[in-house]
Amino acid sequence: MRKPILDRLHLILASLTIVGWGVLVYSLVIFDDARPEMSTIITTFHNIEVRTYWLGAVYDRLFWLLWFCAGISFSSLALNWFLRVRAKDTIWFSTVMLSIVSLVAVLVLMIWHPMLDISS
Repeated sequence: MRKPILDRLHLILASLTIVGWGVLVYSLVIFDDARPEMSTIITTFHNIEVRTYWLGAVYDRLFWLLWFCAGISFSSLALNWFLRVRAKDTIWFSTVMLSIVSLVAVLVLMIWHPMLDISS
């Protein structure tokens, strides 16, 4: 492949990785909104009501954001594998880490889904 095309593809690869990490960070914010609120000694002492169930709509958004993040990371991995020109070229560690983290998060949500108390 010619160098300008390779440079453009590497730019796309870096952009995909940055977008993937941004979506993962946004998923953490969504996770904080979806999960039940934590009951502490102060909330118990002052009789403050806390939400003890997951928010269903927010949980679904979290689930699809994590799948989107996994899709971005796997497509980035595939593009990185395709762009390896020489055998000594390496795969970007951040993309591999993003793939592992997003896939594990999706699997954990899939396994825990039947045990969660989810309200729409």
